[in-house]
Amino acid sequence: MTTQEQIQKQFFDYLVKRRGLENVIHGTMEALLIKKGATYKRMNGETALTTAELITLARHFHISLDTIFSPEKYITFEHPFTSQKTTADFMSHFTYFLKPLGSMEQSQLTYLANELPVFYYFSHKYIFNFLISVWSHLHWTDTRLIIEENIEVTQQIEFIRNEITTYYEGHPVTEIWNSNMFANLYQQIIFSITIRAFKEEKYIFNLIKDIDELIDHLRALAMNEFNESNGNKTQERKIYLNDYGNYLNLVLYESSKIKSTFIGFDIPQFMVSYNPAFNDFAKSWVRKIKKRSVLISSEGYQNREMFFIKMENDHKSFIDKVEKLLAIYYR
Repeated sequence: MTTQEQIQKQFFDYLVKRRGLENVIHGTMEALLIKKGATYKRMNGETALTTAELITLARHFHISLDTIFSPEKYITFEHPFTSQKTTADFMSHFTYFLKPLGSMEQSQLTYLANELPVFYYFSHKYIFNFLISVWSHLHWTDTRLIIEENIEVTQQIEFIRNEITTYYEGHPVTEIWNSNMFANLYQQIIFSITIRAFKEEKYIFNLIKDIDELIDHLRALAMNEFNESNGNKTQERKIYLNDYGNYLNLVLYESSKIKSTFIGFDIPQFMVSYNPAFNDFAKSWVRKIKKRSVLISSEGYQNREMFFIKMENDHKSFIDKVEKLLAIYYR
């Protein structure tokens, strides 16, 4: 086999693994405006791909040539930074990047959380609406921050919540938490009160109630060893605690077809890499961190109790601050 044939085989093998044979055949025909016979000749190396054709196919299938040919040397990331202008765009891209999880094949998900995984916020509309308002103010609008219930955001949440939950809970999941996962959320709420960003005081009370319910939900999850949203199947969930560092909200997804690495997953500018070498490195790094972590789910009773005692104390302290600030800024 010649060098040219080896390169083309490597290229098309990667495409077929990522997109499936039929999608690659028809996508190549569409992108290069050629017939099926000519497509097969390019796939088996009988006809050489031109540089223009190679670039055209890479763009058409949204893949990086560095990921295919130099994964050990270069790490490439995917995210439509320039096109993301609104909350709707963020929700759309978030769903798009989670679609591979929709396949119920043998796969697994690992989440290393500096903040609470964003998946949980979809069931708590006041928290999620608050975060969307802050993100919109920071990244998409030039107007003054005004936090109020947004019916449009609520409808978007309802539309994708079940789908996202099914994706996330339909696989074996390993999560590594830290005891300050709510710290940034608390800080943002307190600061928003001091600048009178909440349109009505009532929203703040609804927000606190949402956090109360979320903490109860987290406790129930930690006590249950399995997810139960995947039809009749149950998927194992392991939750660990590690307070040694900042983990950039790293998500690792692995299946027989794809290895995805998400960095900064709980912010609109999260990045995605499909580089298998980088995923293997990140997975090895996570394994080392897990060895230095303590189990708080299922049988990790004592550690779980200590974790939630601290969480409840932090929450009480947060509520005390909120009440004092409300007396100053809203009454």
